[in-house]
Amino acid sequence: MIPKAISVNIKFDENLEKIVGTVRYRITMSEGSNFGFLLQSIFLDYPEIEKKYLPGELGFLVNNVPPQIYTPIFDGDIVVFFVNFN
Repeated sequence: MIPKAISVNIKFDENLEKIVGTVRYRITMSEGSNFGFLLQSIFLDYPEIEKKYLPGELGFLVNNVPPQIYTPIFDGDIVVFFVNFN
């Protein structure tokens, strides 16, 4: 069975925008993907993020809720990436 494609909206804060070159974009993934896979995909596309920010310096929200590594991602979800200065 071929997985269904889903569309996920990605938003970056102004700090990450300087690295990725955009505030938002849409990514297509396979249905059944989780947040860990999405995060890995972003880091593969933009390795500069991991080089500039150490673990714990980035924050993430999926539909305004902090995700776990295995949080499922669904069609139309909004995922926000931001620098956590706390």
